[in-house]
Amino acid sequence: MNQQQQYNYKEMLRQIFIRWCCEQKILTMFTSSHSLSKVHTNEIKFIQERISGVEKHFGHMCSALGAYTRKTAKLRDKGDELSKTFMAYGEVEHLNKSLRSALCETADTLAAIQDYRNVEVERLESRVVGEIALYGGICKTAREELKQSFSTRQQEISHRQNLEKTKSRYPQNRQQIVIAETKLQKANVEARRACENIEEKMDLFEQRKVADLKRVLKEFVQTELAFHAKALELYTKAYTHIANIEEEEDLEAFRNARDVFDVEFRNALKGNAAARAEVVGAGQGSSLSPVITSSREKKQSHKKRDMKKSLEKLQVEDYEEINESSSSEAG
Repeated sequence: MNQQQQYNYKEMLRQIFIRWCCEQKILTMFTSSHSLSKVHTNEIKFIQERISGVEKHFGHMCSALGAYTRKTAKLRDKGDELSKTFMAYGEVEHLNKSLRSALCETADTLAAIQDYRNVEVERLESRVVGEIALYGGICKTAREELKQSFSTRQQEISHRQNLEKTKSRYPQNRQQIVIAETKLQKANVEARRACENIEEKMDLFEQRKVADLKRVLKEFVQTELAFHAKALELYTKAYTHIANIEEEEDLEAFRNARDVFDVEFRNALKGNAAARAEVVGAGQGSSLSPVITSSREKKQSHKKRDMKKSLEKLQVEDYEEINESSSSEAG
């Protein structure tokens, strides 16, 4: 083998070695690019799932809280109707004074409760449902920012792949390689900035989500506590008014009013009886006299009423004894 042949053989080996080195470098760069793309895709998928989860569950909470608020508003309206019904009866009840007072006071108390319930509805609408409803737009904005960041990083990956292809196809063309490296460097800077930006915004998104949900839930519970505490106070007041109804006094007032008509009726009957006595000669004190009969019936009715009271009292005492015995056995 002469000198020229030896030189050609060495040059051929050198070219083969260079080609082999280039292929190995391209394979390494392709593997690195593929791994980077996979990591980027997993990260984007993770963030998208977080945004979709917030959008889904916040939407369900908004719907449920909205329905709860509407039901509370309907209950407020029904409470106003109930208050008007009590007041209407109380205004026309002139005989039973304690019942009239209890009805009017209870109606006023129920109306006051509905005023507090109206404040509850307004607070739920503005500070709870309204705040949760904002997350529809917040999630949409976060998804658009994520999409923009994904596009920027995809461009960086595309420029990296373009540089690899340029080096493999034109290993000697330094100008094209430099241009591709410049584009990749610029895309890399933009991708890094977009990555930092989206990470910062997603941190803010998560922080805001937790803080807002905590604040909204506290507002919901505080609103309910404030209303129910005031409602308990007012219902206790209404219970006191109802407990102050004097059954015996109101019944006595009814009897007194009824007795007025009874006297008029008796007088009318006496007049008729006197007229009949003159005709048939019946005495005024006859056992057939309606007046005596009426008095007898009245005494019998009183006797029946007293017997009924005694039975009721006996039943109540029996119930209390049973209660006491069961409590002592349980102790």
